[in-house]
Amino acid sequence: MELIKTEMTPRERLTAYAAGEEVDRIPAVLTAAETSPLRYGIQNRDYYFSADLMVEVETKIAEDFGADNMGMGVGLRGVAEALGVPIVTPENNVSHVEGHAIDSYDELDTMRLVDVTKDGRFPIMVEAFNRLQEKFGKTHIIGTGMGGPFTVAAFLIGTEKFLKDMMKKPEETEKLLQFATDNVVAAAEGLYKNCGIKASIAEPIIARNLLSPRMFKKYAVPYMTQTVERMTKIFGSKPSMHICGTTHDRWQEIVDFGISSFSVDNIENMTDLKNLFGSRIGIIGNVDPVDLLRNGTPDDMRREVIRCLREAADNPCGFVLSPGCTTPVGTPAENLIALMNAATTYGGGAKKGAFPKGLEQA
Repeated sequence: MELIKTEMTPRERLTAYAAGEEVDRIPAVLTAAETSPLRYGIQNRDYYFSADLMVEVETKIAEDFGADNMGMGVGLRGVAEALGVPIVTPENNVSHVEGHAIDSYDELDTMRLVDVTKDGRFPIMVEAFNRLQEKFGKTHIIGTGMGGPFTVAAFLIGTEKFLKDMMKKPEETEKLLQFATDNVVAAAEGLYKNCGIKASIAEPIIARNLLSPRMFKKYAVPYMTQTVERMTKIFGSKPSMHICGTTHDRWQEIVDFGISSFSVDNIENMTDLKNLFGSRIGIIGNVDPVDLLRNGTPDDMRREVIRCLREAADNPCGFVLSPGCTTPVGTPAENLIALMNAATTYGGGAKKGAFPKGLEQA
C-alpha cells in the first residue's frame, strides 16, 4: 500500500484550515513518536537518550505517513523524570515509572523548578527539537505534549497515595498540585523559549475512571484552569488537551479550562461533544487505537475514519482526525497508511464547520 501524495504541506494545511479556508484534506495527526523506534530497527532505550535517533525517527514518520504533527512527546513522564521520579526504559517498549520521588510533602520545600537546559532528558530533547525546527520548520509546525499537573503530582508521590490524600490530606495535596503546576508551566515555558515550540497537555488522572466528580471540581478545576491560563499567556494561544477515559460528565468544566481543542478518547461520542460545545472548542479524535488501529485491517481504518468524519468533521471550531490515544507499539504500517489515505480521500476538500467534500464518496 502506498501513501497518497497531498498538495499542501502540513504547515500550509493547518494554517489555512485554522483561518477558515478550504484545504486539500482534513488535518490528521499520529501520536506515534516514542512507539515508532522499533519500526525502524531502533531500540527504545537508545532512542530516549539520543537526539540523532529522535530526529531520525521523526523524519521517517513524516516520510512514511505524512501526518500533520511533528515532534517528540515530552510525554506523561518527562517532567516527573526531570524531578527525580525513577523511570525504566525497556529495549522494546515505551518507558514507565517505577517508584516515586518523594515520601513526604516537606521534601517539596527543598526542590527547585525544572530547567529544560539541565534536568532529566530535556537537554537531549531541546537539541532534537531545534534540529527539527531547522530541518522541517518551513513545512511543519513542530510541537510536543506533556503530562499535566495531576499526572506529575501522582508520579512524584505515588498514584495511590496521591488519590487517597486528596481526601485525607487536602492541604498537602494543594501544596503538591501547586508545585506540579509550577513545574509543568516551567517546562512549557522553557521549551517555548529555547525551541519555539508549544505544548499540549495530557491528563489521564482527571478522567471519571480515577477522579470522582467532587474531587474533580475541588482540585482539577482550579489547577487545570491555572495551568491553561499560564500556558496561554506564554504561548500567546490556548493549548489543547487530551484526557484518556470517560469524560462526558465533566465536559463543561473541561471546556471552561480555556483550552483551544479537546482530544477525546475513543470511548466517547464526538457528535455529543460537538453538539454541546463545538462552538467553543475544536475536537480531536478518535480512531480506536487498539482494537482497530493496531489489531484491525486497512478496511477497518477506512470505516473508522468515515465514522470519525461523520461524527465531528463539521465541528464549528474545527476538527482534527487522530487516534483516541497514543498509537500503540506494533501498529502495522499498512494501517497507518490506510488511516492517512482515508483522511485524504474522504476528508478531501475540508473546511472548518463543514463536512469535507470527499465524504460524499463514502
